[in-house]
Amino acid sequence: MSANLRMYTSAVYAFDHVLKMAKPTVFGRKAPCAGWTGTDVYEHGIGDLAMIKSFATTGKGPKTSPKLGKDPLGAWLKMRDQTLEVLDRPHALQTIAVDPFGPGFGSMPVDDLIGFMAAELAVHVWDLARTAKVDERLDPALVKHTMATWKSLPEEVLRMPGMMGPAIKPAAGADAQTKMLNFLGRAV
Repeated sequence: MSANLRMYTSAVYAFDHVLKMAKPTVFGRKAPCAGWTGTDVYEHGIGDLAMIKSFATTGKGPKTSPKLGKDPLGAWLKMRDQTLEVLDRPHALQTIAVDPFGPGFGSMPVDDLIGFMAAELAVHVWDLARTAKVDERLDPALVKHTMATWKSLPEEVLRMPGMMGPAIKPAAGADAQTKMLNFLGRAV
């Protein structure tokens, strides 16, 4: 298992854990992402799974993205299992994902894509946990990976519309997770 797949799997199961603890009311609540609800966070998370599954299978992105249905947990578990099964196939991580973030960013091996997506999903694990009012603690290794991944992006990409908000100065003595979330514009 690659280091990126390890981090991605950790983020996927963290989202899974929060979803299992959340009450159905989470989907109607306001989320920490500006203008988002719990439904938006869920649809983004399951959409990320569908994206990875599609790129690992075909090299191209999916034509549609899953929406919140009558059984959010069941749909998540099914997509999770399908995606992780695809990533477990020989050479899946070496498959070239064609322009997953648009032509300006170029193509990349699925292994690199899931490394980035682990960091992206980790933030949304916290978003969903905060929205659901359940345990918000993230795996310290995932926090470290997430901070390093987001810090590797140029500031103009990181803060462009639709990405992260302005960084917040962390309080003195803040832990690594709080520093990471503040860096990404999340008030903790």
